[in-house]
Amino acid sequence: MKTILFIDDESNILRALNRVFRNLEFSCYYANGIKEAIDVFLKIDQLDMLITDIKMPYFDGIRVLKLFKEASPETIRVGITGYASASSITEAVSKNLAKQYYYKPWNNDELIESIRKMFALEDRLKHTKLFNVIQQFEGIKTIPKLYNALNLYIQRDKSIEEITGIIEQDPAIASNVLRIANSAFYAAKTGNIQQAIMYIGLNNLKQIVLSYEISQMKAGLFNKCEFIWTHSNRTNLIFQDLYVKYYKVKVPAIISSAGIVHDIGKIIMLQIFGIDYYNKIILNPTEAVDLLKLERDLYEIDHSELGGYFLNWWAFPLDLVEITLYHHTPDAPEIANKAFVALMCMASHIEENESIVLSEAFMNAMDILKVGEPFYLEIQEKYHTQDNTIENN
Repeated sequence: MKTILFIDDESNILRALNRVFRNLEFSCYYANGIKEAIDVFLKIDQLDMLITDIKMPYFDGIRVLKLFKEASPETIRVGITGYASASSITEAVSKNLAKQYYYKPWNNDELIESIRKMFALEDRLKHTKLFNVIQQFEGIKTIPKLYNALNLYIQRDKSIEEITGIIEQDPAIASNVLRIANSAFYAAKTGNIQQAIMYIGLNNLKQIVLSYEISQMKAGLFNKCEFIWTHSNRTNLIFQDLYVKYYKVKVPAIISSAGIVHDIGKIIMLQIFGIDYYNKIILNPTEAVDLLKLERDLYEIDHSELGGYFLNWWAFPLDLVEITLYHHTPDAPEIANKAFVALMCMASHIEENESIVLSEAFMNAMDILKVGEPFYLEIQEKYHTQDNTIENN
């Protein structure tokens, strides 16, 4: 039985939650503030999920999330907030303090279903075969060093000059940041790392660093990861265009770099299985669903599941984990936010110019979003026209 601890400074909220959850399959505890929460935590054997209000007097929810991240890192941390404090929860998720968040007032059925899906995702990413594969890759069980340092600098609101100093510690990453900033998509036209970072943005920078650190773990395979990175970067830009067209608003910072990490599982697979994976998978591109089956047949795991596992292990937001895990299968019933996953599925296909073929996954994504060819055609033409222009020049 999964154990959940709810924290809120309003007794009526706790009573309402108690009425909703008391006959369900969870073992639930309710705490009015941090003191009661600590008392509960010390009495129970295991805490599977913490759900805390963000705006509380004396000891606010952000501090609660930080405390439990240190005391019980394996616990799923969730924030609840009113719209007035939306910026606080955005900060909490972007800094890996909370995996998911809900706004007050919430829908009880949606809250329950979302909690069940979060637990189902955790259980899926802990199965035996996956665990056995992970044991083969000692180098990535913790967050790579430079990425972790960058994360800490951003959490501590360090200056752009100090963040630039972190990036300059690795010449390979620094040069690639410049290359990306000066590409046709950002057109920064700069040789200055600080200016390049400002063009790319901190969220994108974090995922660029993460991808490159992993790809450099085995020097002989670094070049073989390069095309995966190119695909991921372009997919991220296409995803942002699709998102803006679909929602008519700017992409939230929390998922603004989703495309950069959506295929990180392929880079990890290359690091684990080496040249064998490169020869059998990378050099033989195939339809996405067939690719996942081939990977499972050969290695007992596929790249989307492996990527999702590591992002989940590193406490990335739930939306990023889902996008990585399900972007080839957007119709999977256990997905909490199907629209985000569907948009990433379309973006990845468009980048590879596969949408013309209209694969089953691409069509499922369009069905989920309730869109047709006019929705994506202009964006597809935009990126592949750029390709032709670059090649001709």
